[in-house]
Amino acid sequence: MKPVGAIVLVLGLIFVGIGDSFLPKPLSTASKNARTYVNNIFLSFTPDTDFEKPSKQREQQIDDLEKKVNGQGD
Repeated sequence: MKPVGAIVLVLGLIFVGIGDSFLPKPLSTASKNARTYVNNIFLSFTPDTDFEKPSKQREQQIDDLEKKVNGQGD
């Protein structure tokens, strides 16, 4: 990598990573928005966590089994 490219890369990472803490107002807002955008891109690769807790499903299965054993079920 050429030295200019390395400098631009490092400055870009600093801008996105911590730029909103020391840059003046218009640039700090842009830095925060850029970081939020990058975070959302990386979070889109993770699976959704909208599933029920396995323990809740297991408790329902246990309740159903207990009802069947006690003669109260189907």
